Amino acid sequence: MKYFLPFLYIGFLTSLGLFFSCTSSSSPATFLPDYALYLLNEDGTNSFLLKESLKDDQKEIEIPIPSKEFTREYIQKGGVFYHFNEWNSHFIRYQLDDNKHMVAVDSIQFKDGYLENYLWKGDTDTLLLFIVEKKTTARARMYMVDTKEFKLIRDEALPFPASVADFNLLSIGLVDFVDDKLWMAYCYSKVLTIDDYTTSDTMYYATLDFSSFDIVNLQKDTRSSYPGGINTVQSYSFRDDQGDFYFMSCPGVALGNNLSKPTAIFRKKAGSQQVDTSYMLDVSERILNHAYGFWYVGGQKAIIRSEQRDLYTDFSNHHSVFQFEYYLVDLATKKLEKINIPLDKGTRKENVLVQDGYVYFGIDSDGKKHEVWRYTPANGKTDKVFSASKSVNYILRLDFLK
Repeated sequence: MKYFLPFLYIGFLTSLGLFFSCTSSSSPATFLPDYALYLLNEDGTNSFLLKESLKDDQKEIEIPIPSKEFTREYIQKGGVFYHFNEWNSHFIRYQLDDNKHMVAVDSIQFKDGYLENYLWKGDTDTLLLFIVEKKTTARARMYMVDTKEFKLIRDEALPFPASVADFNLLSIGLVDFVDDKLWMAYCYSKVLTIDDYTTSDTMYYATLDFSSFDIVNLQKDTRSSYPGGINTVQSYSFRDDQGDFYFMSCPGVALGNNLSKPTAIFRKKAGSQQVDTSYMLDVSERILNHAYGFWYVGGQKAIIRSEQRDLYTDFSNHHSVFQFEYYLVDLATKKLEKINIPLDKGTRKENVLVQDGYVYFGIDSDGKKHEVWRYTPANGKTDKVFSASKSVNYILRLDFLK
């Protein structure tokens, strides 16, 4: 829920990024980075650390973000970056130039709004963007962009009610596209006080005919609340090896703030537009906490990132306490296994990268340590592969650029 600013401290901090001099351990002209770490530094600036490898003692260069309005909520594909500037509602395409600086190369003007979610339409260059209007925070639109030609090719209002009872804040939590049907999971929230809100007890799953945008099926689910979240900030869904679509609900204090409901994992089977009501993995029941973030490893295994309610006071220090643990989840047996890496901080981060049989984590741990840890699911082994500067405060994102 982008628009409820008191609950987005880290997102707010990342918008304070300023230009600063970059430092390099190699010649930019001959340096071809494969990885990008998006950093929030102790001085309040943001930067990219571009690396040839995620290991120590490899070529790297630190570069500034392209503007102070650029945040971690970008979309990256094949080394091209896309960002929706919520200050002026321009959708901007960025590329790394020959000197490895990020430069804007094109833009499209949208209506005022907050980017809630995005989806690549199959294996194509077509990008679907889902944006909630600023004025009402209860109406949403889909923009379809041809990223190869970089032009807007469709603009549609989403056919959802503006509110349910007195819950009038709409959140587009999940999107999926199958057989010319657009499947979306959403929910409604409401403000309680100037610094508090909550989410209703119902999750909605709507199937839209992509041509007409008519709702052809609507499913309600009260087993949890707040399905998914803003996927430019953190991942909450994936398709497994069999084509089944798994997603996580996030009713914890940092997202839905409906603590009576459990964090849980749900499934929509391949070829179906209905969520499988016979499947639910109750995460909170097993770890007695809520979780944020959901990444697929393969072989019916996934990673989740969980808070520890006994370590933080309230939401004011939720992001700064070293409390977050990571678990390997077996989606078939519903067993959870804690991963042996240091406790992490930062409420929501896109800091998990699965590659070549390994899982890499960007971890901000006690003692001003900002490290990349490698985990081998096959044998449970963990080891540290990279350490960033102590002037870093958070590793907010970890991207593969190829």
